[in-house]
Amino acid sequence: MVSAENAMLFSTMIGLFAICFGAVYKVGDASGWHPMFDYQKWTSSYTFYVRDIISFEYNSVFHDVREVTERNYKVCNGTKAMGTYYSGNDSFTMERPGRRYFICGFHNHCQHGQKVEIDVHGTSSPSPSPRLGPHPSPGGAPTGSLPLPPSPSPQNSAPFDDSSENSVSSLHFCSLLIATKSLALVVLLFI
Repeated sequence: MVSAENAMLFSTMIGLFAICFGAVYKVGDASGWHPMFDYQKWTSSYTFYVRDIISFEYNSVFHDVREVTERNYKVCNGTKAMGTYYSGNDSFTMERPGRRYFICGFHNHCQHGQKVEIDVHGTSSPSPSPRLGPHPSPGGAPTGSLPLPPSPSPQNSAPFDDSSENSVSSLHFCSLLIATKSLALVVLLFI
């Protein structure tokens, strides 16, 4: 049988985990990442916050994910992408407010709608409590709330000249924060 202290410890660890990681959104929901989908309409159904995770699921034989500048997003140019990803399951942690731009680099896919602009809002949700799930706007349906690990490093050698924090560093910081607070809680429970 689980003791009250163990249940409390488990609940606290889940809360700490939710504080470090935001909600997870699968781009395109059940449709996934492909041409001929209205990603602008999809993004209008959600409000994205810092620490939320954007997940791309796709067939890597036919698609990829390229993070590009706003200018290259508008003209569907993926040749100078800041990062190119091929795994078929790529996730990106939104580390700061602002806009991020993603396209498919396969021939004419971007021109046929396979591109998405993510507008990331401030560092916290409107609610002061930890976020355990996504933040859909009216009419939107969340796809899940479990955090995913960050994507691997970009597959190309193009330099990324952005000053944003590395998602791996953020993951290590959150892991350290969870471990430290969990240890402190365990010590307090047994004193």
